[in-house]
Amino acid sequence: MNYDYYRVFLSVGKHHSFTRAAEELYTSQPAVTRTIKNLETELGVKLFVRSKKGVEFTLEGERLYEGASAAFALLNKTEEELSASLSLQAGSVALGATITALDEFLFDFLESFRKDYPGIKIRISTHSSDQTIAKLRQGKIDIAFVTTPYRYSEDLIAFTISSFENIVIAGHGYPELRKGKHDIASLSKYPLVYLSSAMQLREYCDDIFRAHGVSVTPSIELDSASTIAPMVAKNFGIGIVPKSLVRDALEKGEVFEVQTIEPLPSREVVMLKSASYPETAPAKAFFLSAKEHSKSHR
Repeated sequence: MNYDYYRVFLSVGKHHSFTRAAEELYTSQPAVTRTIKNLETELGVKLFVRSKKGVEFTLEGERLYEGASAAFALLNKTEEELSASLSLQAGSVALGATITALDEFLFDFLESFRKDYPGIKIRISTHSSDQTIAKLRQGKIDIAFVTTPYRYSEDLIAFTISSFENIVIAGHGYPELRKGKHDIASLSKYPLVYLSSAMQLREYCDDIFRAHGVSVTPSIELDSASTIAPMVAKNFGIGIVPKSLVRDALEKGEVFEVQTIEPLPSREVVMLKSASYPETAPAKAFFLSAKEHSKSHR
């Protein structure tokens, strides 16, 4: 199939006009018409129908436009990255991360990476693990940093970056929890400040209580782990959080750690990249540097 066929097809689809496509491509309208007919013959389907405003897609044409647009966008991105990053003095890398992954690893690592590659631009978006992985599969980011538990599949290449501690916290409205150690089952009787059901920390907490034979219903559900400590400090309930996220609140005495008889299982920060998309030079440098940084800090 001729590459130029698709270039002409995308231009007609964008403008919904053979005439405007010809102007954009610096060719004649008959040449555009002939190219579209050749493409339709090759594919065995009709791609456009005439309308009062120009041309409109058929169902087959719309499907082809979506696929061809994505393919050309990826091709253009790859070409731009290749030309800009041959020496790793330019280019960019798009990252997706959970808030916990940022706090547990990325903030520290980014400082050293920028020293080694000052010309590479870094873009970071923060979402839940599931949302971050979805963006990775869609090709919207180059590398994902998520926390366990997460849903792994064979189209992802994974590397475990680090493990981190989780603790139970409470506010001053529950002074009895300051004394001694408490079993997990007994803590289920207290109001719980939780994340929403779509979040990995929620799944982790549910698993902990289930492992001790109890099911829980949270009193308050939130959409960010960083908001748990302020709610706990106001005595809306107790919470389970990564210790790093509440270090300041602990030091200020806004909340305190509840000692448990059974240790809470640790969680991990995992770095992921897609096996389905080409890897740019900056993304490859970032992935390898993160691996080495992780190994040297264990």
